[in-house]
Amino acid sequence: MKLYKIIQEQEEEETPVVVRKITPVHKRMLNALSRMEIDSTDYSTIWNEVWNVFKINDEKLAEEITYLFHEFDYVFDEYEKDSYQDLPDDALSELNDMSNYSDSQIALAKNLELPPFLIGDIDYGHYDLTLYYDMTTNYVYAVGDSDEVESSMKEWAQEYYDNEGIEYIDRYYLDDYIEINDISDFVDGEVDNILDGMTEDDIIEEAGHDKDGMVDYRDSMVSDANDIKDEMEDIESEKDELQQELDDMRDEDEIDEDEIDEITQQINDLEVQYEEKDADVDDLNEQISDLEDEIDELGEKSKDELRDQKISDLTVQIQDEGVDYFIDNLGYDLSQAIDYFCYFDEEGFVANLAESEDNERLANYDNLEDYEEVNGETYYIYRTE
Repeated sequence: MKLYKIIQEQEEEETPVVVRKITPVHKRMLNALSRMEIDSTDYSTIWNEVWNVFKINDEKLAEEITYLFHEFDYVFDEYEKDSYQDLPDDALSELNDMSNYSDSQIALAKNLELPPFLIGDIDYGHYDLTLYYDMTTNYVYAVGDSDEVESSMKEWAQEYYDNEGIEYIDRYYLDDYIEINDISDFVDGEVDNILDGMTEDDIIEEAGHDKDGMVDYRDSMVSDANDIKDEMEDIESEKDELQQELDDMRDEDEIDEDEIDEITQQINDLEVQYEEKDADVDDLNEQISDLEDEIDELGEKSKDELRDQKISDLTVQIQDEGVDYFIDNLGYDLSQAIDYFCYFDEEGFVANLAESEDNERLANYDNLEDYEEVNGETYYIYRTE
């Protein structure tokens, strides 16, 4: 069983650690290492020599030799055959001391079943996580608590958005964060362009008005007015004839009053008819004038009505189709359509992406997440290289 697991079991059972005493094997190997001029300050170098050159099969012994050479190299004297003869029996007593290591470093050591001194620091981070490397393999790991993982996922999401660009992100993630801006000016311009390309007759017809029917109706009223005027002329002629007859009768020696009264009544009746028909003509002329004004104004009226309808229809269409309207109908790509016509809630998108994506995104190498608990805190571990 590896050293760190022994330490962990000791902590859990709250029993004293049994510290191995220094043996002649320890001393002989330390002497051999010292004469190889190995850098005693670098745990990684020491481990590689112990494990790969000496090929020690006892992993626990290899860990102890690595630790002792790092801590007690000053004991070595090249002029003495056995420089480590006086190495104290309890030289390994500090091997189990965890006070010099961070909890995150201990968590990774626990996960890899290595002593913490074989977990090396790296002087840069992975988002908001701390980077370490396994000196036995040179594998690199990122470690952090839940808060650091959360902030790292936000950094990852922002980096993903910045690197990928909006064109290459699944619309499933984007649509909830795209909002159409005020498009009234755009819609007005589009509708005006449509109307400018139409004839007045086309506008009137599409607006639902029957100009030809209106003209026909006006012409029929003009014809009716002319017919009434003809009738009025006939009445006027008949009235003139009766008046002449009445004048002739009054010039006669003998006057028939009854006949004069009858003719006078006929003349009066004709005058009433004339006035009624004159009123009808006036009424028709007024209607004709109103209709002609309406026909003259029909083009502008129809254009205004059709413009209002098209503005309403286009506005509803854009609201229904969203940003796709500008892509499908105007040839813009998604990025252009958003820049010109929409508001994109980048902050909200990034926050949601960070929350919805698996934390395994932080593991660049294998997309796997592991964790260990140290001092009541859970630390999450991701291999990055």
